[in-house]
Amino acid sequence: MSCTLGNSYIVKSGDTLFIISQQQLGDGERWHEILKPDGIPFTDGDASNLQVGQEICIPGSTPLPPPSGKQINLEARFYSMEETNCHLPASGVHGVTLQAALALQLQSQCQGESVGRLQCAVDPNVIPLLTNFTLVLWDGRQVPAAALDIGTAIIGQKIDIFVDSVEEAINLGVQSVTAIL
Repeated sequence: MSCTLGNSYIVKSGDTLFIISQQQLGDGERWHEILKPDGIPFTDGDASNLQVGQEICIPGSTPLPPPSGKQINLEARFYSMEETNCHLPASGVHGVTLQAALALQLQSQCQGESVGRLQCAVDPNVIPLLTNFTLVLWDGRQVPAAALDIGTAIIGQKIDIFVDSVEEAINLGVQSVTAIL
């Protein structure tokens, strides 16, 4: 089935109508404008039962303008809380893990609270230590991040992203991300 109105969008893991609306329409509160392929609006119940791979329709959507600020394409690898044994990062300031940053971002979108920053290890010649930036993930989601650590293997356009477990780090492997300073 294809959209009778608007542009087709396929739901990805972690998507909600609010997040999709924020990304596609620039305002999460406009999620009520998103339609099913037959042109029928989503109810609150439908919205809470989205399925990965489901087609939805974004009426009159236009792509968001490119994010402002200097953009740096990076090769992302991952390091875990388990590996660090809770040692302070090079900056002396702890950030949060990827899952925590994504959860806090969703919470802040819904409740207007402040957002924790994702802890990242960087080459300070590429991104200065203690720099706050937006990290655009491999799946298009954006998360607030901070350059809080450095590492001997982080040279040039590489970044290490803090995650909860060694297993998560291994499963994520190597990804392409963009830092927006």
